[in-house]
Amino acid sequence: MRFIFCIFLSVIGLVSFGETSKKLENGIYHNETSSKLIEIKNDTLKFYSSSSIEGEQSFPLAICQITKVSDTFFEINSIEGPMPSAFKNILIIEEVSGNKTLAEILFKVPNTTMPIKFNVYCGTISYSGITEKGTCTIVLNRNRINSPKSFRFTFQPMYYTESNPAGQYFGVLYYEYPYKVDLNTEKSIIINLPDVTDKLFNQYYLLGEYIQVTPNGIKWRGEYYKKQQ
Repeated sequence: MRFIFCIFLSVIGLVSFGETSKKLENGIYHNETSSKLIEIKNDTLKFYSSSSIEGEQSFPLAICQITKVSDTFFEINSIEGPMPSAFKNILIIEEVSGNKTLAEILFKVPNTTMPIKFNVYCGTISYSGITEKGTCTIVLNRNRINSPKSFRFTFQPMYYTESNPAGQYFGVLYYEYPYKVDLNTEKSIIINLPDVTDKLFNQYYLLGEYIQVTPNGIKWRGEYYKKQQ
Protein backbone atom coordinates (compact mmCIF):
# COMPACT_ATOMS: atom_id res chain seq x y z
CA MET A 1 0.00 0.00 0.00
CA ARG A 2 2.83 2.38 0.87
CA PHE A 3 4.47 1.55 -2.48
CA ILE A 4 1.29 2.45 -4.39
CA PHE A 5 0.97 5.71 -2.41
CA CYS A 6 4.56 6.67 -3.32
CA ILE A 7 3.89 6.01 -6.99
CA PHE A 8 0.78 8.22 -6.76
CA LEU A 9 2.79 11.12 -5.31
CA SER A 10 5.45 10.69 -7.97
CA VAL A 11 2.85 10.93 -10.73
CA ILE A 12 1.41 14.11 -9.17
CA GLY A 13 4.89 15.58 -9.00
CA LEU A 14 5.54 14.84 -12.66
CA VAL A 15 2.23 16.40 -13.69
CA SER A 16 2.89 19.51 -11.60
CA PHE A 17 6.37 19.84 -13.07
CA GLY A 18 4.96 19.55 -16.56
CA GLU A 19 2.44 22.30 -15.91
CA THR A 20 4.89 24.77 -14.38
CA SER A 21 7.31 24.14 -17.24
CA LYS A 22 4.71 25.08 -19.85
CA LYS A 23 6.16 27.06 -22.74
CA LEU A 24 5.47 30.73 -23.31
CA GLU A 25 2.91 30.55 -26.10
CA ASN A 26 1.90 33.12 -28.68
CA GLY A 27 -1.52 34.58 -28.08
CA ILE A 28 -3.66 37.07 -26.17
CA TYR A 29 -3.73 37.05 -22.37
CA HIS A 30 -6.27 38.89 -20.16
CA ASN A 31 -6.12 39.71 -16.48
CA GLU A 32 -9.00 38.64 -14.23
CA THR A 33 -11.05 41.80 -14.82
CA SER A 34 -10.20 42.00 -18.56
CA SER A 35 -8.99 45.56 -17.96
CA LYS A 36 -5.48 44.67 -19.12
CA LEU A 37 -4.26 42.67 -22.09
CA ILE A 38 -0.93 41.17 -23.06
CA GLU A 39 -0.18 40.07 -26.61
CA ILE A 40 2.76 37.74 -27.20
CA LYS A 41 4.09 37.01 -30.67
CA ASN A 42 7.41 35.20 -30.95
CA ASP A 43 9.95 37.34 -29.04
CA THR A 44 7.76 40.45 -28.71
CA LEU A 45 5.33 41.40 -25.92
CA LYS A 46 2.76 44.18 -26.22
CA PHE A 47 0.82 45.47 -23.24
CA TYR A 48 -2.54 47.24 -23.46
CA SER A 49 -4.96 48.68 -20.94
CA SER A 50 -8.71 48.95 -21.48
CA SER A 51 -8.33 52.65 -22.31
CA SER A 52 -5.58 52.06 -24.89
CA ILE A 53 -7.60 49.54 -26.94
CA GLU A 54 -10.83 51.50 -27.21
CA GLY A 55 -11.93 52.80 -30.59
CA GLU A 56 -9.84 52.99 -33.72
CA GLN A 57 -6.83 54.61 -32.03
CA SER A 58 -5.63 51.42 -30.35
CA PHE A 59 -2.03 51.60 -29.19
CA PRO A 60 0.19 49.50 -26.90
CA LEU A 61 1.39 51.04 -23.66
CA ALA A 62 4.56 48.95 -23.93
CA ILE A 63 6.39 47.03 -26.66
CA CYS A 64 9.04 44.73 -25.23
CA GLN A 65 11.69 42.27 -26.32
CA ILE A 66 11.33 38.87 -24.63
CA THR A 67 14.45 37.01 -23.47
CA LYS A 68 14.28 33.54 -21.96
CA VAL A 69 15.89 33.25 -18.52
CA SER A 70 14.62 29.79 -17.51
CA ASP A 71 11.81 27.42 -18.41
CA THR A 72 9.30 29.54 -16.51
CA PHE A 73 10.82 33.04 -16.32
CA PHE A 74 11.33 35.51 -19.16
CA GLU A 75 12.88 38.98 -19.04
CA ILE A 76 11.16 41.85 -20.84
CA ASN A 77 12.71 45.18 -21.90
CA SER A 78 11.24 48.03 -23.92
CA ILE A 79 12.43 47.74 -27.51
CA GLU A 80 12.64 51.47 -28.16
CA GLY A 81 13.31 54.03 -25.48
CA PRO A 82 11.16 57.16 -25.20
CA MET A 83 13.94 59.56 -26.24
CA PRO A 84 14.28 58.29 -29.84
CA SER A 85 10.48 58.23 -30.14
CA ALA A 86 10.09 61.84 -29.06
CA PHE A 87 12.73 63.23 -31.43
CA LYS A 88 12.27 60.84 -34.36
CA ASN A 89 10.88 63.39 -36.84
CA ILE A 90 12.14 66.63 -35.30
CA LEU A 91 12.39 69.52 -37.76
CA ILE A 92 14.60 72.55 -37.00
CA ILE A 93 14.25 75.59 -39.26
CA GLU A 94 16.21 78.84 -39.27
CA GLU A 95 14.55 82.10 -40.25
CA VAL A 96 16.14 85.51 -40.81
CA SER A 97 15.02 87.93 -38.10
CA GLY A 98 17.36 90.87 -38.59
CA ASN A 99 17.53 91.32 -34.82
CA LYS A 100 21.06 91.26 -33.42
CA THR A 101 19.94 91.50 -29.79
CA LEU A 102 17.00 89.10 -29.45
CA ALA A 103 16.64 85.56 -30.76
CA GLU A 104 13.26 83.85 -30.82
CA ILE A 105 12.91 80.10 -30.42
CA LEU A 106 9.48 78.80 -31.36
CA PHE A 107 8.57 75.28 -30.20
CA LYS A 108 5.68 73.51 -31.91
CA VAL A 109 3.99 70.39 -30.53
CA PRO A 110 0.87 70.15 -32.72
CA ASN A 111 -0.11 66.61 -31.76
CA THR A 112 -0.57 66.89 -28.01
CA THR A 113 -3.32 68.49 -25.95
CA MET A 114 -1.17 68.65 -22.82
CA PRO A 115 0.67 71.81 -21.72
CA ILE A 116 4.41 71.21 -22.15
CA LYS A 117 7.17 73.11 -20.36
CA PHE A 118 10.29 73.83 -22.44
CA ASN A 119 13.65 74.79 -20.97
CA VAL A 120 16.45 76.35 -23.01
CA TYR A 121 20.04 76.43 -21.74
CA CYS A 122 22.68 78.83 -23.03
CA GLY A 123 25.80 78.28 -21.01
CA THR A 124 24.85 79.08 -17.41
CA ILE A 125 21.70 81.01 -18.37
CA SER A 126 18.36 79.23 -18.67
CA TYR A 127 14.98 80.25 -20.08
CA SER A 128 11.62 78.49 -19.87
CA GLY A 129 8.12 78.68 -21.27
CA ILE A 130 4.88 76.68 -21.37
CA THR A 131 2.94 75.82 -24.50
CA GLU A 132 -0.46 77.28 -25.26
CA LYS A 133 -2.46 75.62 -28.04
CA GLY A 134 0.60 73.63 -29.07
CA THR A 135 3.18 76.43 -29.32
CA CYS A 136 5.68 78.13 -27.05
CA THR A 137 8.02 81.04 -27.83
CA ILE A 138 11.17 81.68 -25.80
CA VAL A 139 13.15 84.86 -26.44
CA LEU A 140 16.89 84.87 -25.79
CA ASN A 141 18.79 88.06 -25.04
CA ARG A 142 22.07 87.73 -26.91
CA ASN A 143 23.69 90.49 -24.83
CA ARG A 144 22.87 88.66 -21.62
CA ILE A 145 24.16 85.27 -22.75
CA ASN A 146 27.41 86.50 -24.27
CA SER A 147 26.24 85.52 -27.76
CA PRO A 148 26.61 81.73 -27.54
CA LYS A 149 26.76 79.82 -30.78
CA SER A 150 24.41 77.07 -29.62
CA PHE A 151 21.85 76.05 -27.02
CA ARG A 152 20.33 72.91 -25.52
CA PHE A 153 16.69 72.26 -24.69
CA THR A 154 14.54 69.93 -22.62
CA PHE A 155 10.83 69.50 -22.11
CA GLN A 156 8.39 67.87 -19.73
CA PRO A 157 4.60 67.65 -19.32
CA MET A 158 2.99 69.93 -16.76
CA TYR A 159 0.97 67.00 -15.41
CA TYR A 160 0.66 63.26 -15.93
CA THR A 161 -1.70 60.36 -15.30
CA GLU A 162 -0.60 57.66 -12.87
CA SER A 163 0.03 54.25 -14.41
CA ASN A 164 -1.73 52.35 -11.61
CA PRO A 165 -4.01 52.99 -8.61
CA ALA A 166 -0.97 53.05 -6.30
CA GLY A 167 0.14 56.32 -7.90
CA GLN A 168 3.17 54.87 -9.68
CA TYR A 169 4.27 56.11 -13.09
CA PHE A 170 6.07 53.77 -15.50
CA GLY A 171 6.93 56.22 -18.26
CA VAL A 172 9.40 59.10 -18.70
CA LEU A 173 8.61 62.68 -17.70
CA TYR A 174 11.83 64.47 -18.66
CA TYR A 175 13.18 64.65 -22.22
CA GLU A 176 16.48 66.17 -23.30
CA TYR A 177 17.45 66.69 -26.93
CA PRO A 178 20.83 64.92 -27.25
CA TYR A 179 22.41 67.50 -29.58
CA LYS A 180 23.20 71.19 -29.39
CA VAL A 181 21.22 73.49 -31.69
CA ASP A 182 23.17 76.14 -33.60
CA LEU A 183 22.24 79.74 -32.86
CA ASN A 184 23.40 81.99 -35.67
CA THR A 185 23.45 85.80 -35.65
CA GLU A 186 20.20 87.51 -36.68
CA LYS A 187 18.39 84.18 -36.97
CA SER A 188 15.32 82.82 -35.21
CA ILE A 189 14.66 79.11 -34.73
CA ILE A 190 11.51 77.04 -35.23
CA ILE A 191 11.56 73.56 -33.68
CA ASN A 192 8.72 71.25 -34.69
CA LEU A 193 8.19 68.08 -32.63
CA PRO A 194 5.35 66.09 -34.26
CA ASP A 195 6.06 62.93 -32.25
CA VAL A 196 5.40 64.59 -28.91
CA THR A 197 1.89 63.26 -28.32
CA ASP A 198 -0.37 62.37 -25.41
CA LYS A 199 0.48 58.72 -26.11
CA LEU A 200 4.17 59.43 -25.54
CA PHE A 201 3.53 60.35 -21.91
CA ASN A 202 1.20 57.38 -21.37
CA GLN A 203 3.63 54.76 -22.64
CA TYR A 204 5.61 52.56 -20.26
CA TYR A 205 9.39 52.28 -20.32
CA LEU A 206 10.20 48.83 -18.93
CA LEU A 207 13.69 47.66 -18.11
CA GLY A 208 14.72 44.35 -16.54
CA GLU A 209 11.24 43.13 -15.64
CA TYR A 210 10.13 39.50 -15.58
CA ILE A 211 7.06 37.49 -16.50
CA GLN A 212 6.42 33.99 -15.22
CA VAL A 213 4.74 31.15 -17.09
CA THR A 214 1.96 29.57 -15.02
CA PRO A 215 -0.25 26.52 -15.70
CA ASN A 216 -3.07 28.71 -17.04
CA GLY A 217 -1.17 31.63 -18.53
CA ILE A 218 1.40 34.13 -17.28
CA LYS A 219 2.04 36.25 -14.18
CA TRP A 220 3.39 39.80 -14.26
CA ARG A 221 3.63 42.33 -11.42
CA GLY A 222 1.57 40.12 -9.14
CA GLU A 223 -1.31 39.75 -11.60
CA TYR A 224 -2.35 36.60 -13.44
CA TYR A 225 -3.18 36.72 -17.14
CA LYS A 226 -5.14 33.85 -18.67
CA LYS A 227 -4.65 32.88 -22.30
CA GLN A 228 -7.60 33.62 -24.53
CA GLN A 229 -8.93 30.49 -26.20
